Amino acid sequence: MFLQRAVLMMLVIMMAADAAGQLKPRKCIMVFGAHADDVEPMAGGTFARYISEGYEGIYVCVINNFAGCGIESVGGGTTPPPEVTRPLFTVSNSTLSYPADALETIQIRSEEAKNAAAILHATPVFLDFKEALVWQGRKRCNYGSEQFFQFDPPGRQVVSVAEEEEGNVDYLVSLLKEYSPEIVIIHTLGGDKHDHGNSAYIIYLAFKRAIEKGIPVGKLWMKPKGWLIDNEANGRSRVKADVHIDVKNFVNVKYEALNKHVSQKGTIRKQTRPEENIEKFITVIDNTK
Repeated sequence: MFLQRAVLMMLVIMMAADAAGQLKPRKCIMVFGAHADDVEPMAGGTFARYISEGYEGIYVCVINNFAGCGIESVGGGTTPPPEVTRPLFTVSNSTLSYPADALETIQIRSEEAKNAAAILHATPVFLDFKEALVWQGRKRCNYGSEQFFQFDPPGRQVVSVAEEEEGNVDYLVSLLKEYSPEIVIIHTLGGDKHDHGNSAYIIYLAFKRAIEKGIPVGKLWMKPKGWLIDNEANGRSRVKADVHIDVKNFVNVKYEALNKHVSQKGTIRKQTRPEENIEKFITVIDNTK
């Protein structure tokens, strides 16, 4: 009888341990970049390092990229970097640089993101939220304009108001449930660019909801940038980075991936600052404690 009770107790303990194990995040890191080339400058070295240590890497593009494609001359927009003396790619044979049309931009930048993710050995995921502007031919059409709505661009809700449409946050919760990541990295909340901050905010809401639902997610980190690095903010000690990742052995991989985004600045970017050897983040939520 004693032996039977002991065996039964052991089985109960083992089942409890298994159940507890199922509630832990997986060895997975997800980086949410607003645009197709945002993952690398935000956390490319950290991403490469964790993947090299056996983590599954999920390379997420939040926006489906209607704009930001200057494929006709390397440099993007109308300001090529000083190293570029001639277009490296051109359709019109013009000496000037023009934005590509919205639908073409989606195709080009998605392909570049897939190529970059392959360098990092990560899985690309496209959330397909709309950008707040589109290019129709050579004309810029902002969200809210008659031309924007007439064009009716493809994709989910515009990212700047995405949290207000029912289902968008739950859509991201389901993504977090699918991967149960130990680490999630986002742009700065209220950060330096409108699309960046809004992309971060909807992921932040989804992360909190995932915790409420008992989904095993771990840590939410964000990049200290924009107003978070000004003297006043740092002087108040409210926004100092508490996570420091040594990535000196992975900077080359970061730039190899970044340079797959040819439509942005071509294939000429390289490390220029020693401080890039350390990537810093602020812990927004730690669900592992």
